[in-house]
Amino acid sequence: MNSPLGTPSNPSEQSDLGSLAAPGTRRNFIKKAATAAAAVSATNIFKTPVYGQSQAPSPGRVIGANDRIAVAYIGTGKQGMEHVKFQKQFCQENNIVQAAVCDLFQKHLDKSRDYIGLKDADAFRDHRKLLERKDIDAIVAAPVDNWHAQVTIDALEAGKHVFCEKPMTRYLAEAFKVYDTVKRTGKTYVIGSQGCMDAKWHQAAKWIKEGKIGPLVWGQGSYCRNHKSEWTFDIDPDANEQNLDWKRWLGHAPQIPYNPEHYFSWHKFYAYNSGIIGNLLPHRFYPMMLATGNPEFPRRVVCTGTRKVSTDREINDTTHLLAEFPNGLTLVVAGSTVNEQGLPDILRGQKGTLHFSSSQNKVELKPESLFVDEGLEADQFSDPQPPEKIPVLEKNFFDCIRSGDTPKANVELAIRGHTVLCMAEMSERLGLALFFDEKTRQVKLSNGKVVPPLTYDSVVPHLA
Repeated sequence: MNSPLGTPSNPSEQSDLGSLAAPGTRRNFIKKAATAAAAVSATNIFKTPVYGQSQAPSPGRVIGANDRIAVAYIGTGKQGMEHVKFQKQFCQENNIVQAAVCDLFQKHLDKSRDYIGLKDADAFRDHRKLLERKDIDAIVAAPVDNWHAQVTIDALEAGKHVFCEKPMTRYLAEAFKVYDTVKRTGKTYVIGSQGCMDAKWHQAAKWIKEGKIGPLVWGQGSYCRNHKSEWTFDIDPDANEQNLDWKRWLGHAPQIPYNPEHYFSWHKFYAYNSGIIGNLLPHRFYPMMLATGNPEFPRRVVCTGTRKVSTDREINDTTHLLAEFPNGLTLVVAGSTVNEQGLPDILRGQKGTLHFSSSQNKVELKPESLFVDEGLEADQFSDPQPPEKIPVLEKNFFDCIRSGDTPKANVELAIRGHTVLCMAEMSERLGLALFFDEKTRQVKLSNGKVVPPLTYDSVVPHLA
């Protein structure tokens, strides 16, 4: 079965970014990057595309304030089942009905179908068949990262509202395709970063907009944990190519023979995700951007990473991201899977500093000594709602479908944060400091030359 993502390029036609960024060839990389960028520009990969030229997107059902929302789940593995369970628990409160499920592994599909209590006809191996159902209003997308873009776009075109697990997409170009499709269809879109619902970040944004801490200077945060074997999962002995659609699961990723380790422990491989950058840092980066009161696209991004402890994988086990924004703010965000001691979450302004509690929905404003004499007072805010609760974000999704309001974790926040995260992966893997041009949606070097974005066809060996 061919993937709806399209036929992957011949390996001989892949862009060898690794040779461009090899040690001692930085000057050659810049020259080749400019040539590759010309090809990128010629194909308009970052320019706003026009979708649905052959068929208008489905408008979907108009949902009233008291109407029940029919929800389907695409991807019912570990994280997908979390959403299935939470939404079953709060089914009445959210006034939803769990209508259908989809997964490429029959065992996952059967488990989710039976948990909800659906019929066989409500369980699908192909998400496109599920989306043909006119009674479905919204979907929760939780497949492997390299399928986030296509599932989201297909659902939007079919008139469905979308709750998408983070990251937004695997790569940057397809994230802008998702963004453009959300804007064109007008459907509700939520990125799965539950911290965006925490009141402490919104209170911080209020203080910052009021000028309480003055111009933003720099901030810090992290998402760190320590597991003996992060993202290594047991291989289910029942899995095989008869009950798991391996070819379809690969999608745009390199076409390799069936490999159960890649399926069950896909977080360890760049073909399917960016590791800490895409799977952990969104939990901290999106809320911190939200707290600024005016999330921006980055001006410059630099990222480093190491893989000296967890050597059984391609992705790093420690990451340090530095993002500079046009307003002068610089965010320093760290991530690790081999040490749980992270940086406290802090936003610094000229007049004061905001300190965020990691375990409570609480933020403190501490004035700089220079401005105490001018009357700036310390302040504190707390909310009884525990932080980082997925059901709270899910409720916001359903409420916004009915009201038409903008979700807290909306597509504007998602695309800005994802741009930083994708540039961070490029910076770390290519060994470059990168700049972003918001008008052209291009990634550039300091001299203005365009750097071709990473794609499914990129070949990037590990830096020496």
